[in-house]
Amino acid sequence: MSTPLPKVPISVLIPAKNEEQNLPACLASVARAAEVFVVDSQSSDGSVDLATATGAKVVQFEFNGHWPKKKNWALDNLPFSHEWVLIVDCDERITPELWDEIALAIQCHKYDGYYLNRRVFFLGTWIRHGGKYPDWNLRLFRHREGPL
Repeated sequence: MSTPLPKVPISVLIPAKNEEQNLPACLASVARAAEVFVVDSQSSDGSVDLATATGAKVVQFEFNGHWPKKKNWALDNLPFSHEWVLIVDCDERITPELWDEIALAIQCHKYDGYYLNRRVFFLGTWIRHGGKYPDWNLRLFRHREGPL
């Protein structure tokens, strides 16, 4: 039996609505984060129960049809415990290798944010062409320097 890896001192933000199918794998992939927020938009499936069962902090958001949208609202209103925030959509996964890179990157005081290059998979195959790769997104950043 292996020793659990130490928590990485970041806050994860996961926007969600009716993500019962995707949320378990997403939450499992962010288990190394010291704090996880799921910002839910009144899901009618089991999303909230799944998130709560993993220890994630669930916050409800109701979009008013204008501004702010969910991620922006969350960045302005959630009480993040950590300087660094990682945004992860429910259909995304953070690999163990990326966690190792994140843990090293946030120790460096050289940058305030990092673009992550997403890989899109369809039917188990990595889509490398057709405008789906590279797909750089600013997803890891110091909260108070926040991009969105």
